[in-house]
Amino acid sequence: MREIWIRTAGAVLLLAASIGFGAANIRAERNRLRELDALLRLVRDIRENIEHFSRPLGEIWARFDDPVLEAAGFLTLLRQAGMERAVRESPLTADVRTVLGPFASSLGRGYREEQIALCRYTEEKLSEIAQRLAESAPDRERLWRTLPVLAALSLILVSL
Repeated sequence: MREIWIRTAGAVLLLAASIGFGAANIRAERNRLRELDALLRLVRDIRENIEHFSRPLGEIWARFDDPVLEAAGFLTLLRQAGMERAVRESPLTADVRTVLGPFASSLGRGYREEQIALCRYTEEKLSEIAQRLAESAPDRERLWRTLPVLAALSLILVSL
């Protein structure tokens, strides 16, 4: 009798952990999309400030405010060490880093028109990544809701 209660408690804990694991991964996916949107807003803001006001980069970075990038520590690093280091040391995905790396290294080195074109190109590439991520998000969320629970149920059935 005692063994049944222990097995039941273990099964409940395993199911709860699998549900929590799936929910944590869904939260991470949504956070990744919010960070990507915030980076897109940052690049757009840089372009608009260069295009319309010819502001220096340091002033643009000081004026930009976004709670998502602030919470991730990206804005603090950007203001203290510059764009290249912020891109290099932030936990960005490989595809975002591939787009932002050349942007960060070329930003501030060229004529105004070149900087605006660089910002537009980077906006376009980040928009493509964001669109792909947003389109595949519902499918990935369904997977994170079902696969961990199914794996836990399989483990429970095997242990019976």
